[in-house]
This record gives sequence, C-alpha cells and structure tokens, in this order.
Amino acid sequence: LQKQGYAEVIIQSDNLENVNSICKSKLDGPKSSLISRIQQILAFEEKWYLNYIPRESNRVADALAKMALMKDEALHMFEEPPLEFKEILKEDCTFDNLSMIYSM
Repeated sequence: LQKQGYAEVIIQSDNLENVNSICKSKLDGPKSSLISRIQQILAFEEKWYLNYIPRESNRVADALAKMALMKDEALHMFEEPPLEFKEILKEDCTFDNLSMIYSM
C-alpha cells in the first residue's frame, strides 16, 4: 500500500494483543523486528491508523479475509461492495459499530 501511494489507510485487526503490542510498545524498547517495522510505517505515514475491532463487530472484514484465502490473487480493491456482502454491511453499519471503530 505504501508503494502504491495510499495516503489514508485504516488497518483493522481482531487481535487485541497484537494491536496493543504495536500501539503501546515504546519505540526504543525490546520488541520483534516486525513490530518495529510496523511502528516505523505508522509513524511515517500521517494518516495510517491501526484499530482493534472485535470479529463479531465486523463480519464483512471476516468474510473478505476468508474470500482472500480462497483466491490466488494479489491485492484486489472494490469500488462497490460485492453483492453477497451488502446485506452484512446493512447489519454491521450501526452507530455502535462505527463509534467503536473511530474511538480506538
């Protein structure tokens, strides 16, 4: 995404432990090189965010992840959500879910 020039990115993860490790780890403390690299990217990119979101609160992301595992493709971007996800989107896009995403 960085090489493709994306200026605004929201990364969502359902793994609270990993999100906490990345967001709360001090830049000079002991940590894995992967965490260090992720922290460097997030610090460099002004509008890149890492948020925790419980899996049950974002069934679309879960469905997209499963779809990606079944297909042998590189990054695929959608202008419109796939038809099979529109119903899930209607159910997922409640005020509570949106406020949880943007409050992290």
